[in-house]
Amino acid sequence: MLEALILFFSAFVHGLAGFAFALLAVPLLSLIRPLSEIVPVIALWGFTMNLILFWLMRRSFRLKPVLGLLLGAIPGIFLGAEALSLFPEKILRFVLFFTVSGYCLWECFPRFRKIQLSPLWGPVFGFMAGFLGGMLNTPGPPVVIYVNLLRVGKDELKSALQGVFMVMVGFMILAHGLYGRLGDSTLKAYLLYLPAVLFGMALGQGLYRRIGEVSYHRVIHLFLFLSALAALLRAF
Repeated sequence: MLEALILFFSAFVHGLAGFAFALLAVPLLSLIRPLSEIVPVIALWGFTMNLILFWLMRRSFRLKPVLGLLLGAIPGIFLGAEALSLFPEKILRFVLFFTVSGYCLWECFPRFRKIQLSPLWGPVFGFMAGFLGGMLNTPGPPVVIYVNLLRVGKDELKSALQGVFMVMVGFMILAHGLYGRLGDSTLKAYLLYLPAVLFGMALGQGLYRRIGEVSYHRVIHLFLFLSALAALLRAF
């Protein structure tokens, strides 16, 4: 019952904000089950939600702004995984927290909200996302910041997040499969709690449809800050 509630709430937030499912579900479920059991099945639920939300919002998706992001993420993932044994993890978590917190504070000033990024910055942010994903398993913040700084409408922003995360999580699932982590117990857990995940996502998507552009961007900044805070707390 507790696991279903955690997954329902995490999926609700993802349906509303377009990200943060793993951010919420992994640390909470890790109090109940080993991480080795949690991470692969979280990837399966996450991919399912990304796929459904992407399909629902496919008309708002634009490939060109996020193509560079995806291409930059590929080398970043491998270099991040390699850097895991070379750099102190705590330092990177502190840098991530202060960078994202600074961005969220920066966005509170109206004149700064007029600044818009070019898609040419995509590979740079993609590399940062891949590097953080490979090293800290937190690729979300650079992706969210980049897409938000494109200054697109909320539907285009959320559909872009689903497309990018769907590809990234797809590669994660492939990796888990190659390492033999998608056994019968993982698939049984996936099917058992899938209704709770889908119900939470549907309610979150329903609320998303009712809020305006300003409110949605506030939600984005809130959960972006929480993601950085969670990364910082893991350093202790």
